[in-house]
Amino acid sequence: MRFYNREKELARLAEIAALSEESAHLAVITGRRRVGKTELVRRFAEGRDDFLYFFVSKKKPRVLLDEFRDLLATRVPLLSSASFGSFDDFLRALFEITKERPLFIVFDEFQNFQQVEPAVFSTLQDLWDRNKETIRGTIVCIGSVQTLMREIFEGNKEPLFGRVTARLHVKPLIPDVVAEILADHQVDAVKHLPFFFTLFGGIPKYYFLLDRYRLFGATQAEIIGKFFCETDALLQNEGKDLLIEEFGRNYHLYFSILQVIAGGETQMARIADKSGINVNSISKYLDELVSCYQVIERRLPVTATRQEQKTGRYYLKDPLLRFWFRYIYRNQSLIEIGDEKGLLDKILSDLPTFMGWSFEELVRAMLLKRNDGTVVPFTFTRIGGFWTRRGDVEIDIVALSEEDGAIFFGECKLSGSRFSVADARRLKEKGRAVPWRSGDRREHFALFCMDDLDSGAEQALAAEGVRVVRLQQLLSA
Repeated sequence: MRFYNREKELARLAEIAALSEESAHLAVITGRRRVGKTELVRRFAEGRDDFLYFFVSKKKPRVLLDEFRDLLATRVPLLSSASFGSFDDFLRALFEITKERPLFIVFDEFQNFQQVEPAVFSTLQDLWDRNKETIRGTIVCIGSVQTLMREIFEGNKEPLFGRVTARLHVKPLIPDVVAEILADHQVDAVKHLPFFFTLFGGIPKYYFLLDRYRLFGATQAEIIGKFFCETDALLQNEGKDLLIEEFGRNYHLYFSILQVIAGGETQMARIADKSGINVNSISKYLDELVSCYQVIERRLPVTATRQEQKTGRYYLKDPLLRFWFRYIYRNQSLIEIGDEKGLLDKILSDLPTFMGWSFEELVRAMLLKRNDGTVVPFTFTRIGGFWTRRGDVEIDIVALSEEDGAIFFGECKLSGSRFSVADARRLKEKGRAVPWRSGDRREHFALFCMDDLDSGAEQALAAEGVRVVRLQQLLSA
């Protein structure tokens, strides 16, 4: 599969490398596992003769040092017979080389030094402080365990605190790029983007696996079975692989909370009740999942004031983790007894409901990239959802502009055939319940759907002042 997007990230690396020809830079690259951090650096390094890449695997220091020596010898053959007694010796050799010529040095999974040789952090800090004015080049530290990376570089008592000169956080691909990947593999993006986005979001590794196993043209059941349900399925343990190292010994507690949220409970009291955690304790764990681990987010109604903070709801940020906790972690018993069919049937029966919620996320993400008046008929300054504390009024998408005094209300359904005039009137009625500049605002309404609906139905909705926006229109906007 070809390399997609990342023009901004590549340009940022090029900028850092150019600056480092005059003075040294210490850069940190973070991002979720599988998001493509390593591939990004490799693509940037293509054709460069100053590139050195070291993967920090969890091995004995002696073994890892010998590996690093052999890699270093590819650039400095005289060091092929060198014997580094410690990482201190190795790093000193690196710094001496960069006094002669600039290098682009990458340490991948840098946080693993915490287990291999924690003294590396102090050694690097000492060498950096004493040599940063005389060396040239870039030292790049890539990390996937984001809690450890923040501790290493942002903890004010840590040796490397305050030493970073450049940062890059690699985010998942946006839906438009996912649609491009699908089109390149002869998959109808309009028809299938919601399914692929529900399962895999914008994580490049998963699309690489789809390509490698020739599954782009497979059915939904075949894809879900191959990735999640079969014995030794490719992603059956993905949630554990992604999060256990982040959470540590308390991972069971956090996993219970995430399972409840993925199951549809978003309010603190309900999450506490369903997870069996005291309501007075749950806020601590939710705050950690939001701020420290950044696995969930707390959302407020788009019009919420400071006095309305208690209306917050919690959502898993990552599509794959939402799917995994909703279906795979929840159904470990079926996996343990090898009931592949039972698990697959359970997923497929609920999938339309789950995809409907995911479709809202997809539409909101696409609107954020089209904030130019083409879909929402004004440039909005805020976008989100709306709900009352009692939950008697909920609107999927609300966007507004304080400057224009304009507000936009949107509802999302996978199937346009399910839209009726009653839906349009209900949306307008719910819009009146949104307490923002009442009586002094311009209102706009739309219904978002994946597929088509007949012209008569669309005209009837238009007569109510409600526009229909199909996924095809979003993709071409």
